[in-house]
Parts: sequence; C-alpha cells; structure tokens
Amino acid sequence: MGTIQQTQDFSWPNNWLDTSHISALKDIFTACFNGISSDEYFEKYFNCNAAFKRVLRLYFADGNIVGYCLLTFERANKKVLLRASAGFYPEFRQGGHTLSFSIQQAFKYWLMHPWQDIYYADTMLSPAMYRAISKRVAITYPSPQFLHHKRDLFDAFNKAGIVSSVTDTRCLVETGRSSAYSDDDLKAFFNSEKREIAFYCKANPHFASGVALFVIMPINLKQLVHTLFKR
Repeated sequence: MGTIQQTQDFSWPNNWLDTSHISALKDIFTACFNGISSDEYFEKYFNCNAAFKRVLRLYFADGNIVGYCLLTFERANKKVLLRASAGFYPEFRQGGHTLSFSIQQAFKYWLMHPWQDIYYADTMLSPAMYRAISKRVAITYPSPQFLHHKRDLFDAFNKAGIVSSVTDTRCLVETGRSSAYSDDDLKAFFNSEKREIAFYCKANPHFASGVALFVIMPINLKQLVHTLFKR
C-alpha cells in the first residue's frame, strides 16, 4: 500500500485550485469511478452553486496528488448541511485520512456557529468507509443502533432518494457512478461478519451498481461528547 507523505488544504473562494490541480483530480475521478464524465463530476461537486463554503484537502505521494477530500456547506430548510466527496488511487485507500479531515472541519464550523442546526451527510458507495465512520462517530443515521430514526431528515436532505426496505427511510441514492470493486472485494463484503459492513450490505445490497447509502450525522455537543467517549 502507498503512503501519504503530504497534504495541502484549500478554501473557496480565496484559496482555490489551479489548472494542474484540476487535471490531477480528474485523473483520480476516472480511476475511482465507473460511468462518469470527469468534467461533469468536477462541475457538480467542485463548482457547486448551492454551496456557500467549500474546503478541500489534497493528499500527495512523491509530489503527485493521489487523493482528495472535499466538503461543501449548504443551507437547507434552516439547517446547514455539510456534504462530502472523496477519492483515492487504490493503493492509497487506507488510514482514515478523509474521516479525520471531515470530522475536524465539521466541528470547527460548529464551534464557530454553535447556534446553528448542523448536519454532515455523505453518500457512501463503500461498506468499508461506512464502517470506518460508524466506529469513530457515535451517532450516525442509519445504523444498527438507529435503524428507523430521523425519517424527516432523510426526507429533507435526500428527498429524491430511494426508500430502503431495511430502514424504511430514504437513505439510498442513485449516484450514476460505481466504484471499481473486484469479485473478491464483493464476496468479502457480503460474507463479512463485521457488524457495520453486514448492516451496510443488508440495507444497500446494490452498492456495486452505483447505489449509495446516504448517511447523516448531527454535529452538536451531544455528538462531540459521545464521540470523544467512544474513542
């Protein structure tokens, strides 16, 4: 597996990407996802008109960009919604890099705006990523602990989503892209005895075809305290 040697952070609009960064990111999109246009993907996520704030971390090895984690901040129904997008070349998909950055940025924003109703949401095509977040963050919807909770949030944030028969919430979303999993990868996921991965595969059995699990996490004092104790 590869080793991340350096990171660089960006914040739109004052400190954003140049053409070399954009070209390297589009190469990562092509390597990570099937069935997408890298140009359209960049426009949709990195030039999102609905976002009032964007923060990005690039990950480097041997001077080359090998991964990224993007967070966008949107206002929805008097709430603030943080959305995540991330991708890495296969040999660098380990270590929880994006999770640490995402959590840090989410709570940094909450500390500056504690009176706001803030949520973090991620469309997860990876059972492994879902497990990484569920093990680190105390309160996530959906999860085995919160199976049928917060239907109103899914209706508000993922109103065009698909209802999962397991959770009875709109926690599934057709992304139009799929991750390049091998047959061995899929077999390992569906046969896993790890609680979080087993739940993910049951709630979202079509993830290999581009259906993602829409995961919501509240960003507030209760989440902070419970997450710190969970660690």
